[in-house]
Amino acid sequence: MRECDPYGRFMEGALMLSTPIFPLEIEETILDFLAEDDNDHLALRVCSLVCQAFLPICRKHIFGSIILNDYQTSSPTTIHALGLLLSRRPEIANYIRKLDYAIQIAHFENCPSIQESLKQISRLESLTVRHLYGLTFDWSNNPLRPALLHLLHLPTLTYFKVTRTKNFVVSDLIPCTNLKCLHIGQNTTCAIEMNFPAALPDHPIQPNEFVMDTGTSAAIMKLCAARRPDGQPIIDFGSLSMITVILDTPDEGEAEASQELFRRCQTLTDVHISCK
Repeated sequence: MRECDPYGRFMEGALMLSTPIFPLEIEETILDFLAEDDNDHLALRVCSLVCQAFLPICRKHIFGSIILNDYQTSSPTTIHALGLLLSRRPEIANYIRKLDYAIQIAHFENCPSIQESLKQISRLESLTVRHLYGLTFDWSNNPLRPALLHLLHLPTLTYFKVTRTKNFVVSDLIPCTNLKCLHIGQNTTCAIEMNFPAALPDHPIQPNEFVMDTGTSAAIMKLCAARRPDGQPIIDFGSLSMITVILDTPDEGEAEASQELFRRCQTLTDVHISCK
């Protein structure tokens, strides 16, 4: 019998049980517990070959969190490998819930294929965008922008972190009304551009958690001042219950940005301030 592994590759002689020993709900619970200690997904890959019913459960964990181009990992997943995988098994894109994308400028040469891959993702809940090797890239002027906006504006997205990025367009956040946590990472700058959606959401973004990282004081001031065409703030900081402020060498700019941020908060219950 021919069966495929979680990556869609056919395996010879794989076993598929026709009659489950336990109800599927119990088997799913067992596999979920197994996934907690299966960091490399080796056991889950084996389990995915045991029974066809196990395959979607295992894929949920194997492809739930994707890191692209992280030089710190021993076996990084590249954007090209992801594209090849999704071209063979497009259904795998439905399992991706968390994406950490370290962008490489060299990838711009293959922009159409990369955009096609990223636009297949439709149920993302957490997105981190950064530049590989700690350099910055221009959010407002790069060929991947349409794909990045597709991910950012998914209605399922609840967490967004942008770091080491210049000219992040604040108005790009307007459609993100389900965002619960916004993290403005190190050395990120913001641009105020009038790129408003044709139909405005009924209310501003109302996150529960906000993170201000080092070197972002100018960006924070622009976030606080940014307004929608109807006069409402793009981000309603009054809804925050948790704030994390990470400082490097505290200076007047960081102090002013922090003060402006806290002044807008009305329902804070947790405040975390640290110095690197």
